[in-house]
Amino acid sequence: MNGRTVLWIFGVTVLAVGLAPSRAADPFQGADPLWNLLHEPAVHRDLELTATQQRKVDDLLDEMDVRFFPLRNQPPAMSLPAADALVAETMQRLEGMLSPAQLRRIGELGLRQRGPTALVQPTLAERLRITPRQRERLEAVLTETLTATRDLEKRLAAGEPREPLDEAYRELKQDEFRRVGEILSPAQRTAWRKALGADFDLAALGRPVFKAPPLVDSGTWLNSEPLTLEKLAGKVVVVHFYAFSCSNCIRNYPTYVAWQERFRDRDVVIVGVHTPETATEEDVERVRQKAEEAGFRFPVLVDRTKAMWDAWGNSMWPSVYLIDKRGSLRHFWPGELKWQGATGDAWMQDRIEELLTEPAADDDRPRSAPTAPGPDRSRDRRGGPS
Repeated sequence: MNGRTVLWIFGVTVLAVGLAPSRAADPFQGADPLWNLLHEPAVHRDLELTATQQRKVDDLLDEMDVRFFPLRNQPPAMSLPAADALVAETMQRLEGMLSPAQLRRIGELGLRQRGPTALVQPTLAERLRITPRQRERLEAVLTETLTATRDLEKRLAAGEPREPLDEAYRELKQDEFRRVGEILSPAQRTAWRKALGADFDLAALGRPVFKAPPLVDSGTWLNSEPLTLEKLAGKVVVVHFYAFSCSNCIRNYPTYVAWQERFRDRDVVIVGVHTPETATEEDVERVRQKAEEAGFRFPVLVDRTKAMWDAWGNSMWPSVYLIDKRGSLRHFWPGELKWQGATGDAWMQDRIEELLTEPAADDDRPRSAPTAPGPDRSRDRRGGPS
């Protein structure tokens, strides 16, 4: 079934997809999963939002995104409570836009997204009357599944073929649901099914769309006058953060130059953002010289104050972002594009081609994004060993 296994558990359809599902433009790991869920086009369709509701929800999320992105590179002790507060504020404001049934459906989809892990969280555990012994057994199953999943991901990162590992992952998830079902009583399984509400295809998730942070005029622009996303409306924009003495960044250069030529006469703008880490990298003339040597003819912002870096909450050299014609952030690749055999260059190029086929009109903005495997994120700030 094209890499998917459909399970019928307790009368509920469950899809087990492959390893490392797409995180698309995931703001940062560790944030409340509800944040991404609110940005999912499939969720908006499931809620059957009216045109007025869709505009209000889009405007609200755009406003909150600009506040959310700077949290990405902050210490967890600060970022996670702040992110939770933004999620809570968003939900509170949604109460004035959505019906009680729509708000309830968001909760149901959140439970579906969490899967069996929701059973050990206080709200559902209390609702299902999970006993301490059941909780202990459930946590053991969840921990074993997580440990086994991480082992499969390590094997994938080490270069093992994806297909057999994906199959192993699907079998692992199927076994997890089976074991969880054996722990719950028939009444609890019925209550869980009721809590999940109407069926929903989880494979439609993994395509969140976010309002892109602004292009902050934080220093000198090379090869261009100062740019804004408003000026670039109707263009697909590739933003890549780099530093000229970062070896992982340098290994991405050929891809940027190739894109520069491939999309030269098309609606694509590449923007380099040079954010220094060392004192030497703060020298604008050195940045200019290195950009010329690399063959960069596209605009480069010398982000000396790191205001652009902080507005985007970026935390790694290199990082590559794709913005669609409407100014929405659609895809994100942290680290070196070809790290340990990865094919991020081809994957991102395909995404650029897809974004080019979309309309540029502002009306009837669909929050949609194609799915694809996400990159490995277990790298240091420079995207790998220098």
